[in-house]
Amino acid sequence: MAKFLSDEWFAKVDELTEAAGDLQIPKAMADVCVNLEVRTPGGNIEMRIDGGLIKKGYNQGADVNMSMPDDYAYKLLVLNDWNVGMRGYIKRKIQLSGNLKKMIPLQSYTPSQPTVALTAKIEDMT
Repeated sequence: MAKFLSDEWFAKVDELTEAAGDLQIPKAMADVCVNLEVRTPGGNIEMRIDGGLIKKGYNQGADVNMSMPDDYAYKLLVLNDWNVGMRGYIKRKIQLSGNLKKMIPLQSYTPSQPTVALTAKIEDMT
């Protein structure tokens, strides 16, 4: 198992994503890049969701910048609980800035079956 947000975790996510093939990512998700700062007890982790894929580090041309605690990031990225995003925003645990219009279509995002299978593999190795 890899510790969530460790270098090993990101490397394994990359391997699993590459092996998954076509994830059938909807256009609304494929067309947005979100820089994500995850606040952890050990310091902040910079990552992104770029075209629906989890990547380490920021993209300088990201559409949206987001910040959240690690427990919310875990629920979103590992448990595939997209509802946590709205709950976190309402509770002010998640901060957003940038082109927020690109986030509106994601409120009704439903992951494809290949994405659900990939997320299950990520959960198993985390």
